[in-house]
Amino acid sequence: MAYQLRFESNAFRADSAIGRLLDGLSALSKGVKRAVGIRAQEFEGNKLRQLRGINQRTFERAMDWADKDFDQQMVSEKWKWNENETRRKNGETVGSPRDIIDTGDLLQSKQRVQIGKSITEFTWQDDVAELVHDGGTMKIGGVYPARPWTQPTLEDIDTVIETVLRNGGR
Repeated sequence: MAYQLRFESNAFRADSAIGRLLDGLSALSKGVKRAVGIRAQEFEGNKLRQLRGINQRTFERAMDWADKDFDQQMVSEKWKWNENETRRKNGETVGSPRDIIDTGDLLQSKQRVQIGKSITEFTWQDDVAELVHDGGTMKIGGVYPARPWTQPTLEDIDTVIETVLRNGGR
């Protein structure tokens, strides 16, 4: 069964609010110029212009990072296995800890779909995706251990977002 993860952002609304605020401040600056007759410096400088679209850029950068990190989590040899050594479908003999790549089908089954500007879905279409991620009981008996490759990415994404925001959404 497939495994799916969805990210939603209110970045467009937040960016619109920031844009309205900056437009209002620029209009106020121009109004002061006309009313007082003095030469006032334009309020929206280069630093403030970076705020326009910052939330959307940050969301896009975070999704790019998550996309790569999900793959990195799968190929990392850190996943514990109940048995000391097993033979994979691809013929490789592996121990524990190990990566969660066997034939590569699960890794290659990832699809990233952008739904509008504010929703990104990641889906792993491979038949064993949910079993590998969440664990379960094997048909022949025994327990298949969970290897939740999305969890480390989810735990680190707030730090990534903070870093991208500090860099102006870049």
